[in-house]
Amino acid sequence: MVNKLINHRTLIQFLILFLPLYSSAFEKDKPNERLVKTAQELNAAIKEAIPGNVIIMAEGIWRDIDIVFKAKGEEKKPITLKAQTPGKVMISGSSCLQLSGKYLIVDGLYFKNGASSNKSHLIEFRAGSVPASYSRITNILVSGFSKPCNSPDKDVWVGLFGTNNRIDHSLFEQKTSKSPIVTVWRSGTSPDYHQIDHNYFRDIPPLGENGAEAIRVGTSENSLSDSHTIIEFNLFENSNGEGELISVKSGRNIIRYNTVIKSKGSISLRHGNYNEVFGNYIFGESESNTGGIRVMGENHIVRNNYIQGLKGSRAAISIIEGIENSPIHGYLQVKNLQVIGNTLKDNDVNIVIGDLYNPAKKQTMKVENAVLRDNVLLGKGKEKPLILIRDEPINMTDQKNIVYEAAIFQNKDGVYYPKDKTLEKNIIGRPLKKQEVGPVWNL
Repeated sequence: MVNKLINHRTLIQFLILFLPLYSSAFEKDKPNERLVKTAQELNAAIKEAIPGNVIIMAEGIWRDIDIVFKAKGEEKKPITLKAQTPGKVMISGSSCLQLSGKYLIVDGLYFKNGASSNKSHLIEFRAGSVPASYSRITNILVSGFSKPCNSPDKDVWVGLFGTNNRIDHSLFEQKTSKSPIVTVWRSGTSPDYHQIDHNYFRDIPPLGENGAEAIRVGTSENSLSDSHTIIEFNLFENSNGEGELISVKSGRNIIRYNTVIKSKGSISLRHGNYNEVFGNYIFGESESNTGGIRVMGENHIVRNNYIQGLKGSRAAISIIEGIENSPIHGYLQVKNLQVIGNTLKDNDVNIVIGDLYNPAKKQTMKVENAVLRDNVLLGKGKEKPLILIRDEPINMTDQKNIVYEAAIFQNKDGVYYPKDKTLEKNIIGRPLKKQEVGPVWNL
């Protein structure tokens, strides 16, 4: 009996001593996850986080919380802050989120029933003067999280600082404050290399003044330097904050494969040079004052875009007349522009050259060295020129543009394709569907 008791005790001691070692070895390759239920626990977890850690915010309403996610992950071991269940961690009240450091990920948060506690941003990729780089916000939803319109504070929903950051698969809706939804804030003249993709911007009411874009890249002051930001595979629907939907104020950015539906703003190359706009689908659906693409500056490429059903005075492609001795924030002369392979169908106004021409305001700097080639231009049967020239351009090439209805056919997807086999590559990609963008948990 005594021997059996000793053997049992020995076995128990063995299990107590060695099972933790076995368990630790079994879990050593798994992420080090930590569930937090209070602001104090969250702050402690962030402070103690090391590369590879995953901080999980418990389901529920987190009210009046300022999250300062300041940490340093590694390229293959980012530090992640995520919802226990995506969409069921609601940030409300007077709250904000800041990221600072490197290789950080925020995933699955839901901002609703509140407004930012920060004087300028709801979410920003910096804390104090220290930015975040190589970091990401994904799978989040921001719904109506707006300050009052008469607030003296700015209310940018997402401010990008640092470099190589990404915003993806998120939904931004019902913003009623007069600031952009997403702004790329540039540090001097260095490239940014940000990526904004697979997001859904919808149901933004007209706000009646400048500065309420869905996305803005840069500001006038440093607009002649290059950002290298990519804006792709985003869906904009009823996004009507102001006349510029995407405002580009820097150089060498790419705006591609986005879909715009019934939105009153334009993709606007406002300042900067060497930008590319291609493969985008813009559908006005006969909504009044819908916008297309506006061009200012030098060496831009506008190609393979599909624009249909714009109603009103805004052109599908508007090439703006420059101002003589224009200040940087004015209208700089358009030079060396390529407009190639675009399809423009059933728009009230298709292409305008020298738009806003106005001698009284010295807006007389002609469009120079533009190429218009392989475009399909089909009007609505009205007595309007398909290419409206407000001021005769200098050295413009107008070549092989299709202007008659019999040259196209409508495919099963509803998109019109040219019959000419040499132009069949005009149409690239396809319009985005709602289930391809935004948070996966909000499908």
